[in-house]
Amino acid sequence: MENSVQTQVDNHDKVALILEGGSFRCQFSAGVTDVMLEHGLNFDACYGVSAGALTGLSFKSRQIGRVNRVNLTFCGDSRYMGAEAVATSGSLVGYDFMLNDVQDRLDPFDNDTFTANPLRLFATATDIVFGTPDYLEVKNATLDIDAVRASTSMPLVTPPVEIDGHFYLDGGVADSVPVEHVLEDEGYGRAIVVLTQDRSYQKGPYELMGAARARYAKYPYLLDALESRHERYNEQREHIWEYERAGRIMVIAPPRPVEVGHMERDREKLLALYIQGRQEMVRALDGVRAFAAKA
Repeated sequence: MENSVQTQVDNHDKVALILEGGSFRCQFSAGVTDVMLEHGLNFDACYGVSAGALTGLSFKSRQIGRVNRVNLTFCGDSRYMGAEAVATSGSLVGYDFMLNDVQDRLDPFDNDTFTANPLRLFATATDIVFGTPDYLEVKNATLDIDAVRASTSMPLVTPPVEIDGHFYLDGGVADSVPVEHVLEDEGYGRAIVVLTQDRSYQKGPYELMGAARARYAKYPYLLDALESRHERYNEQREHIWEYERAGRIMVIAPPRPVEVGHMERDREKLLALYIQGRQEMVRALDGVRAFAAKA
């Protein structure tokens, strides 16, 4: 209890950035964060969920354009996401290709800047035994990369990731937009929340529950989390609007429904969504600066 109270005191005047996931829908977040970087904005912490954690990596390493560049270059490459990734690793997402070939050689990641940046980065992941979220800190982009893998491991198409005896899948299953955790549990005073669905969006029930019940029969709490996710997500968005009205968060969201799919191959769609994110952030820039600066 004492540690929890101390954390809240320490974080009261700090500002966090929260990045929703959504696979290639995070092109919107990439546009938002690139404009932030271009204008020298940084925050005290970043909480990324699923693909939002990948966006957070390049935000902390301050590599403008990297997320967009990688997605446009490799969206049609089955080593990145698709049949070849499944054949070589058993996962629809080609983590070895993404985190080794791309990260080290094809579009090198700036580990030095990442390490020097005081921003704390957390990847939200779902513990498959308990069906609850964990918020895994990524202190080192090489040593802690499994936290990002865990956060982005989609149910049914990627195997769980083991970290310290816990097995994890996609963080969005348990906590799609960890605004309550950031403001209430961690005690941050304010947060910038970047959503990847427009404000009118309502999530429907998980369409693959039959397959999930067969695959994860040993994990009843994970199944409960998958089955109730849409209800919790829609309720969470109501909480987000409440926090926004109370002035505790600032929301940046797509202005209209997003038509980019989880495995989008259309580069024009991906680029358009990235540009949309840039445009929204440019419009919000003065407001974000004022919001982040206020005591």
